[in-house]
Amino acid sequence: KLQFLYFIGTMAESGHVGAEAVVRVLLDCGIDVMFANPGTTEMGVVEALDTVPGMRAVLGLHENVVTGAADGYGRMTGRAAATLLHLGVGLSNGIANLHNARRAGTPILNIVGEMATWHRQADPLLAMDIESLAATVSTAVFTPCTPHDVSDHTAKCVSATQAFKAGGSRVATLVLPHDCAREVAGPLRIALPSSDSSDGLAMSPFEASLSIDEAMNDTFIASVVEKAIAILQSDGAGVCFFVGGQGLWEGNIQRAGRICAATGATLFCENAFSRVDRGEGTPPCHRLAYFPFDAKKELGKFKSIVFLGARVPAAMFGYEDGISQVVSGQTVINIDTHDVPGALEYLMRALKAESASWKSQTPAIKPPKGKLNAAKLCQCIAYAQPEDAIIVDESLTSGGSYWQASLGCKRFSQLTLTGGAIGQGPPLSVGVAVACPNRRVINFQADGSALYTTQALWTQAREKLNVTTVICNNSVYQILKIEQQKQNLSQTGSAAKSLTNLGNPAIDWVSLGRGYGVESVSVSTCEELLEHFSKALTKEGPYLIEARI
Repeated sequence: KLQFLYFIGTMAESGHVGAEAVVRVLLDCGIDVMFANPGTTEMGVVEALDTVPGMRAVLGLHENVVTGAADGYGRMTGRAAATLLHLGVGLSNGIANLHNARRAGTPILNIVGEMATWHRQADPLLAMDIESLAATVSTAVFTPCTPHDVSDHTAKCVSATQAFKAGGSRVATLVLPHDCAREVAGPLRIALPSSDSSDGLAMSPFEASLSIDEAMNDTFIASVVEKAIAILQSDGAGVCFFVGGQGLWEGNIQRAGRICAATGATLFCENAFSRVDRGEGTPPCHRLAYFPFDAKKELGKFKSIVFLGARVPAAMFGYEDGISQVVSGQTVINIDTHDVPGALEYLMRALKAESASWKSQTPAIKPPKGKLNAAKLCQCIAYAQPEDAIIVDESLTSGGSYWQASLGCKRFSQLTLTGGAIGQGPPLSVGVAVACPNRRVINFQADGSALYTTQALWTQAREKLNVTTVICNNSVYQILKIEQQKQNLSQTGSAAKSLTNLGNPAIDWVSLGRGYGVESVSVSTCEELLEHFSKALTKEGPYLIEARI
């Protein structure tokens, strides 16, 4: 339960137009970064960025870079960034990474330009049903009909990014008609969360929700929590504690670890997790297997599964084995709350687990030698990554052993592809680096996926972002080869070969990176990779390493 305070004030000066009202509301609500690819209908907002100081504007050369960057920013800060997109066509170009953001539970506020209200009836060439398109990824879509509605609808979008449930979208979209942006707006309406955290409060929002339920004679949430506590106390060894969202961030993942240490439960996270803070000082956490048969086998070892901040996992695709749900036959308890950190704190105290500790496992990481392959590439990155690094992992098949290889690393954060829409890694790295300028960002990146959004390299160069991109160049869509084999399909036909191969012509990654203004090299041995990796980490700005495996 999240409550918001609304207040209406008059403009400091007369004559503010709708576009300025949008920027003012965003800034007053704490949104001060905008990733943008504007067009004709959004130029009023661009002007407002100059007349209303305080917003950092970052240009992306493709809308899927813009939306992916906003996702990365939100995953690291917990706050929404804004995007500025040109009409329905711009939104459609960026919708793949908005889908990933929806699955990650990342707060994003899209501003999508629209034709002037009086011009829509003419059916201009760029006209689309923007609201229907936006609804596929958004928890809320608002379209002001007059300039006087603009500030109120912007405020409602901000509110929508902060109210969510596990597995639900935190993406909100403001469809801004051209005339509403450029004409004088009405009173400024600002939405501010009354309690976005537990700072200064006697109880967390989670505990407050239990108290509100009790006062309203609604015991549903309390009964779910009591059941989870009872199962963890009575049969902890038979319990999978499946945590997601902010429950896997620094501080919170330690609370989850103490709960498991005190009860004997096993901590799990999704395969496609949004962010896990890992490394030294964090508890053992099992990453669910990707393929449904393996995932179902893993979870089948437990009598009960307690979900907190995570959706109940399902198979990515329906194979001939008929597995759709990977959870089957167990007792399932789903604690559905927006305040996952508060819920973890509550459970930890209820289980008297505040002082519980886990057995740390920090295997020594040694540098591999010789010709690179996928496994050695994972070992090289784990060996060389600095403390407090952020690993943006879209390595896919090449990075299959990285989770295990990095168990002995110093503290770091790892982000993955959450919705299956490839081309996320380079844009995500942009947003992560904007959010955390003092941390080194390493984009561990599959070559085929990177080709969807290489324009992100230009933004990295322009903004001088400290991103080191390691391209896993196997010149093939290896995941499709695996899928062919898994589905007993022929791999010998001309189409089967041609549509999964990235050669002929070979991608020149060094020239491509340099063309975007990024220093780039190519390596084929562990020794070469480690040499250039070390160099990249001492330089300011982006660096690209093509790893031929």
